[in-house]
Amino acid sequence: MTANTTNHFHRAIGHRNADRTHTDHTINNTNAMTSLSTSQPVQSSAAQSKISSKTLFNKRLKQRGQPDSPPPNPSRQKNVLVATASWRFWLMLIMLISLCVWSSWTLIAQEWTRPLGELFFPSSQLDIASMATQLHIVATSIVALLVGGLLGVVSILLQQLVKNPLASDTTLGVGVGAQLAMLIVTLFLPSLAIYGGIYVAFVGAIISMGLVFALSAPSRFNPLILILAGLVVNILLAAVANVLVLFFAERSNGMLSWAAGFLAQNSWHTSVMLAITAMVMTVLCLPLLKPLTLMSLDDMQAKRLGVPINAIRAIVVLIVAIVTALVVSEVGLIGFIGLGAASLVNALGVSSISKRLVAAFCLGALLLWLTSNLALLLEPILSMQIPAGAMTGILGAPLIIWLILRQRRERIETVTPMLTGTHTPVMLWRWGVGVMVMIVLACLFVQDLSGWGLSTEWAITQQYRLPRSLSAAATGLMLAVAGVLLQTLTRNPMASPEVLGVSSGAALGVILGFLLLPSLGLSAGSGTLLMSGLTGAIAVLLLIVWLARRVSSGYLLLVGIGIAAMMDGVMHMVKLSGDPRLEAMLSWLSGTTYSAQPSTVWYLIGIALVLFVLSLLLIKPLRVLGLGSGVARTLGVAVTPVTMALLALVAALSTVSTLAVGPLSFIGLMVPHLATSLGAVRLERQLPLAALLGAGVMVLADWIGRYVIFPYELPAGTVAAIIGGAYFLWLIRKVPITVSR
Repeated sequence: MTANTTNHFHRAIGHRNADRTHTDHTINNTNAMTSLSTSQPVQSSAAQSKISSKTLFNKRLKQRGQPDSPPPNPSRQKNVLVATASWRFWLMLIMLISLCVWSSWTLIAQEWTRPLGELFFPSSQLDIASMATQLHIVATSIVALLVGGLLGVVSILLQQLVKNPLASDTTLGVGVGAQLAMLIVTLFLPSLAIYGGIYVAFVGAIISMGLVFALSAPSRFNPLILILAGLVVNILLAAVANVLVLFFAERSNGMLSWAAGFLAQNSWHTSVMLAITAMVMTVLCLPLLKPLTLMSLDDMQAKRLGVPINAIRAIVVLIVAIVTALVVSEVGLIGFIGLGAASLVNALGVSSISKRLVAAFCLGALLLWLTSNLALLLEPILSMQIPAGAMTGILGAPLIIWLILRQRRERIETVTPMLTGTHTPVMLWRWGVGVMVMIVLACLFVQDLSGWGLSTEWAITQQYRLPRSLSAAATGLMLAVAGVLLQTLTRNPMASPEVLGVSSGAALGVILGFLLLPSLGLSAGSGTLLMSGLTGAIAVLLLIVWLARRVSSGYLLLVGIGIAAMMDGVMHMVKLSGDPRLEAMLSWLSGTTYSAQPSTVWYLIGIALVLFVLSLLLIKPLRVLGLGSGVARTLGVAVTPVTMALLALVAALSTVSTLAVGPLSFIGLMVPHLATSLGAVRLERQLPLAALLGAGVMVLADWIGRYVIFPYELPAGTVAAIIGGAYFLWLIRKVPITVSR
């Protein structure tokens, strides 16, 4: 049967080719007869092609009502594009310089009382107070300029190396690795941290960057997978750092304040170090310009042209690691400046690698200088020290969104679902029974001062253990359901409340409501905080839906990263504010079930079940929407009302779970893929199985957090981040990935 099918196939192809040959002969004969009948001379094929293309061009111009003109000159078009990029860059540069000069002038007017010229005198000629003010203004500005410029250059080098417009020291986890290494050494080898901080940070940067590259290598450094690997490494290393901070809270307080990214200076040492680094980096980058330009082609073509690809990559990685280590060891973690500067360069259309490096240095320097000035100007208003690193996170999300809109015509590669399961029978009742057994064991199998054993004290179980286990189960259920809904609705396997920033938006809404509602005469109760969180989550969802129609799905992940960075900046501000009202907020931000109460946990269970039932009712229209809005309209689905209902449901799920235990990571992203791998391929099976798995994972994380370092505790959110991060690292590394554009 196979042979017959093959013969029929070849016979059909032969008939088709014969038909094409016959048609070609007919057309040629007709053209020849037409040429003879008009008695025109026969011309060469090149001349005929030139005349026909020119005639067609003039014909189109006449249809538009324009006079005849020659076809466009490619070199002229290139010159126009270069000129456009040039004036855009200079316009942006002038605008940033104007803002920096204005903010610096305002800062000098507030803090410097002596003649302006004396601000630039040698420090030895000034009194102590004037010298301190000079360092606070001038040295801090110089450090901001150098740090921003170096981070901009680092991001351009990374983007040129991996051919990814989203690569930077922030998105690839380079800075977080250096910071974690500094934290570990500060806690256990403080003398090494003092005298060899740059070497420690260098090792951490190399390890984290190597881990990201190793995870994305199987996909041939697919842009989306590379950024996701960096995101996972960022969250995982941050969770490890959070565990160390909880273990050694008193010894890590100073480290946390420094790690937020303070640029304020009390000497010229850092300025000199960074200036020397900038000069050495310039010398090292000059011989790399031509190889990096050739490496923008395919690797095989670059090798044919004699480029030692592996050696160039190793040199660039070393340069990036050294510069990032120096910045982190001197001023802490400064996020999004490098990415913002490189994205501005890409948006402005700067082409050659040499011009891109210079433009990134200038734009990064001015961006961080402006951010530092704004932080210094806000300090007397807010009566607190504001780290520049936190300000870059807060200002990073709007900048990223604007840059994404500037690049809306570009697309980055997307991926198909990372786990594909088989249609195996899924016994949901077994998983349901398993979750119930886990809750019972989490309440009864405990550790106390006498060791492990089964608890028989029902009063303690009812008052403390059962509410925490039920709260964890309800939260995991809601986040898993929200992840399934978002991944199906957006047709993006990487979508989830935490990755797209929905949970961060809800948390920001809760924090702002907690701080601002009392000043408006409203009580910050559960109802008002719920509405505040809903407002934040819905705002993020509407932003994502609005952007989804204008940019590729890969860029939406960067929006979530930006919103998460804004949330991280707000958390740093909260920690450094010293407001006694925010002590409970800090515990909540870590994602803990410690505040679960018997009187409220049953309401949480009821809300979770109601939202779960509503999601089940929307399975059919959701499955149709997953095929695309055009197909859904053809099949009679009211796309806009159903989409808005699903978004409202996702916002409610994310907000209630965030309000209950705080912002969590990886549950909404990990559990839907886990359900698919277990055989729940159809949405009717995936949604309930994901809900049960999410509940079980959170119950397990809460139980581990309660007893792994007994009598101390780890937040369930931190444990879930470590478990989910480790699982997702395996997922990205081991599962084959299909890449499409």
